[in-house]
Amino acid sequence: MIVVIGDVSATGSVGEPRPAGLAAAVAHGAVADGGQVELVSRIGDDPVGDALLLAIAAEGIGHVATLRDAAHATPLEAEVVEPLDPAAAEADGGEPGPGPGGPELDGADVALALRYLPEYGVVVVAHPSPTVLAEAGRAAAWASAHLVVLARPTDPTDGAADLPADALVLVADGSATGVAATIGRYAAAVDAGTAPADAFDIAFEGLDGI
Repeated sequence: MIVVIGDVSATGSVGEPRPAGLAAAVAHGAVADGGQVELVSRIGDDPVGDALLLAIAAEGIGHVATLRDAAHATPLEAEVVEPLDPAAAEADGGEPGPGPGGPELDGADVALALRYLPEYGVVVVAHPSPTVLAEAGRAAAWASAHLVVLARPTDPTDGAADLPADALVLVADGSATGVAATIGRYAAAVDAGTAPADAFDIAFEGLDGI
């Protein structure tokens, strides 16, 4: 099984959102190549979050370890046609809406979420904070799982955590969903028993800049 750790947002409409972001692209790529995926993320405990979980499940991505956050709204990106307006809802006598900013994972979230999961062979973490990276590294080492890190261009990737010796660390900005999907295919191949070096060559063949 492949564990994908990272923040997920939504794109589309409130009623029919689609999962967006690097973690979602990794998970989608892995599932497309036959991988079994569980997503570790944090989304809002709101109607958009409810619909987003259904969309994630419809793509064949497991979300038993995805946490809900009542304090922050699930972020909606482009193509929104029915934006939520918490202030208007409050003015109409409803409850105050969730706070600004999207839900964000921390190391404690990851430690809690991984307790829900059985054995896993690959852990992919996208744009992690230092605490998330440290927890992902510990989890991968404990499970003897192959760790893949998609770091931001501005992130220090040396000394941020005690990573396993065979960890694969790549640098990708938030728009690199094509690379993220390829990492998903790489993870599916490794989880299926292909050696990491061979899986990398197969997954990234013909991709420029890698």
